[in-house]
Amino acid sequence: MHKGFTLAAALIAAALTAPIANADNPTPSLPQFVPHASDWQPDTTVYPYNLWQNRVTPEQVAAMRDSCQWFNAQYDQLMSQTLGFQKLLDSQHDNWQAPGVPHAANTIEANLDQSAAFLDPRAHTLFIVNYPDQSEYSPVYNGDSMYHLWYQLTQISDNMKHQLPSGQLNAHIATANVYGTTIRGSGVCAGA
Repeated sequence: MHKGFTLAAALIAAALTAPIANADNPTPSLPQFVPHASDWQPDTTVYPYNLWQNRVTPEQVAAMRDSCQWFNAQYDQLMSQTLGFQKLLDSQHDNWQAPGVPHAANTIEANLDQSAAFLDPRAHTLFIVNYPDQSEYSPVYNGDSMYHLWYQLTQISDNMKHQLPSGQLNAHIATANVYGTTIRGSGVCAGA
């Protein structure tokens, strides 16, 4: 029983740290994400969001619902590909021309850009500037985390376009994982 569990854990770990591949394409493109209607509502039981619920607009509810649907459908695969690419690049001593690296980079950059483009208007709807003190916040529970996740995806893509070393990619990948873990751990996207 213990050996079976260890093998299963090793297979899961390998899947999460390697680029997702198939026979035709070592790193597949993510499908264009299309949100759908649902009766999901933001969590308004957590302080201070319980005090801010009257500030939440229908546009913010839709933005977070759509963002959560994307998160539930594509976040894990995107981050698995990205982390796997970083490890591949590191194993190739940051040689962006090594076999397999350019093709994987192009596909992952496209996946990052597509995801960031989907999240962009939604993230900006969720994250607002409070006047006159210019403080920034989201009245939607973990709307700020979704905004920061969007930003990290743009930075990972930008760093890849500039062919930065794997260690420099790591800062934004690790930060994106922090926000993704926060979103997942909060349960905010359940049922979206």
